[in-house]
Amino acid sequence: MNDNSKEEIAKLKEAVNIEDVIGTYVELEYKLGGKCLGLCPFHDDSTPSMHVHTGKQIFKCFACNEGGDVIAFISKIKSCTFAEAVNLLRQEWCNGSTPPQQHIERREKAKAQKPPATPAQLAAMETENVKFMRSMYGHHPALARIHEVKLDDHSWMDGNKYHPDCDGITQTYVDFEVGQAKSTVPGAFKAMRGRIVFPIRDENNRLVAFAGRTTQTITDENRSYTPKYVNSQTSDLYNKSRTLYGLHLAGEPIRTETFAFLTEGYKDTLAMVAAGFKNTVAQCGAAFTDDHAELLKRYTKRVAVLMDADDRGREIAAAAIAVLHRHGMQTSELLLPPGEDPDSLFRRLGKQAFRTIVAESQLTGHLQAIKESTGMDLANMCTEGSGNSELIRMNGEEMTDPLYDPEANGANGNNELSLMQSDRPRLMAREQELQHQMRKLGSKRFLFGQGPERMQINTELMKLRSQLSEVSKQLNRPVVWYK
Repeated sequence: MNDNSKEEIAKLKEAVNIEDVIGTYVELEYKLGGKCLGLCPFHDDSTPSMHVHTGKQIFKCFACNEGGDVIAFISKIKSCTFAEAVNLLRQEWCNGSTPPQQHIERREKAKAQKPPATPAQLAAMETENVKFMRSMYGHHPALARIHEVKLDDHSWMDGNKYHPDCDGITQTYVDFEVGQAKSTVPGAFKAMRGRIVFPIRDENNRLVAFAGRTTQTITDENRSYTPKYVNSQTSDLYNKSRTLYGLHLAGEPIRTETFAFLTEGYKDTLAMVAAGFKNTVAQCGAAFTDDHAELLKRYTKRVAVLMDADDRGREIAAAAIAVLHRHGMQTSELLLPPGEDPDSLFRRLGKQAFRTIVAESQLTGHLQAIKESTGMDLANMCTEGSGNSELIRMNGEEMTDPLYDPEANGANGNNELSLMQSDRPRLMAREQELQHQMRKLGSKRFLFGQGPERMQINTELMKLRSQLSEVSKQLNRPVVWYK
C-alpha cells in the first residue's frame, strides 16, 4: 500500500495528538471544551488568536485565517510540502520519541529583541527574492522579455506555462509580474513549487515577498493539506500586517481619485486594475490591521471596501470597516451579486459590464457624500431630464451604462448581465419615486414643527424608508461614506 494513501494518512493523523505537535512550537493554554489557545506563529500575534481543537484535531487562527489539520500545520511551520510534512511527523512522532519543545526557545528569542536588519541585510533579502522571481520567467515569456532573462534554451516551453485564461486581464498580470514557479526552485522557496506566484512589493517598490496559489482544485478532501495560498514568512523585509498588495502602483491613482478600493485578494485587485480601477489594493492575509489603516491614511481618508459576496467576505468587510472607522476614515461597502468576487465577475461578464456594476454602486456613494458635505442634491439634478441613458464618469473615463445602451455590450447586449439586471429599470423608477415622496414629506415635516401632524409624517417616513431600503438592497445600493 502507498505510504501516503488516504488510509495511511488517516492512521497517521489518528496516531498523533495535534495539541502535542503544535505545543512544541506554541505555548498553549488549555481551556474547557477540548480547546487550546496560543500565540499564532504565522503572524505577529500579541494576544492568543490561534485555537487548537483537540477533539476535531484541527487548528484555526481567527486573526490571519491560517488553519487545517496537523499535517497542514507542519507544512506551514516548516515551509515544506505535504509529503515532507508527513515524513517529518512519522520520523519525530511515530517512533516513540518526542521532539524537544521549541516554543521556549522562540519566546526567549523574542525577549532578546534581535536588532533590526541593516540596510545591507535588507538588500540581500531582496536580492534573493529577485533571483527567485527571475527563475519563474520561463513560465511567463512576456515577463521574461521585460526582465531580459535569456530564453535561448527554450526551457520555458517544458511543462505548462502560466496564463490567466482571460485576455482582458493578461496584460495586468504581466504588469504585476505574476508567474508560475517551476518544479525546481531555490531551497528557501520550495513551498512555492508549481504554484502561481504573485510577487508582493511594498509601497517603495521593494520586492519583499511572494504569495503562491495552488493550481489544484480545492475540495473537502484535500483542503486540510493543500492550502490555497502559501506566503512568505514574516521578516524584517516583509510583514503582511503592514503591507498592502498593489500600493506601489496604486498610490498616485488613489491620491488622484481621492479614495481607494480595498479588495480581499490578489486576483481581485488585478481584475479591478484591468477594469481601469487603478486605485485598488488588497490586504495581505485575511486580517485588516491598524497598520494597514495608517498606511492607507497617508494617501486618502476614504476607502471603498469590495470583498467577496459571501458570508466570509461580509465578515472580512465588517472587520476592515471597523478598523478604518477607528482611525477616523470614511468607508463604503460595495456589494456585488451573491456568490461573486471581482475576479469571477470580470471573467464572466467582461470589462465594460464589470465597470458598470462597480461604477454604479460607487456613483451612489459619491453623490451622497457631496450632498452631505455641500447640501447639493446632485442625484436629483442628474436624474431629472436625463432620459433613459446614464453617463458615468469613473476613474477619468466616460462610459454609457450598458443597462440602458445595448450596443455597449454588442448588438444584442450582454445576455447574462441583462438577465441579472432585467428588473432594474422598474426598481430604479420605484427608487426615484420613493425618494421623491420622502423629500416632500421631509419639507412638510419641517413646516409643521411639533405636534400630532409631525408624528403622522414620521410614521409615513418610516414606512417609505423601509420600502426604500428593500429596493436599495435589490439594486445593491449600500449606504456609503459613513462613519
